[in-house]
Amino acid sequence: MMQAIATTKDAPLDFETIARPQPGPEEVIIDIRAAGLNRADLIQRKGFYPPPAGAPETMGLECAGVVAEVGEAVTRWKSGDRVCALLAGGGYAEAVAVHQGSVLPIPQGLDFTEA
Repeated sequence: MMQAIATTKDAPLDFETIARPQPGPEEVIIDIRAAGLNRADLIQRKGFYPPPAGAPETMGLECAGVVAEVGEAVTRWKSGDRVCALLAGGGYAEAVAVHQGSVLPIPQGLDFTEA
């Protein structure tokens, strides 16, 4: 289990306990160290930008962190890699599952919040 930010339209943000994601064959699990806040997140918070089908209900469309696990078909990433990712949702949590193709390396010299 892990903590995530619960977002309900017109309600204060709060924490909720949710299941920790498991990687699919081509997914990596990122232990999140920083998450971005962008316009799409704000619109989603107001209820006007629903997550795509199959996406986590937890908000958060971009994150940076460390690869914790990889699916059996992942070839580019390994546990311990410092990465950032574009997400369909799920960035406002302790960890997220994301397709390996949506993950980018953090350039050397940048910290997680800068990435």
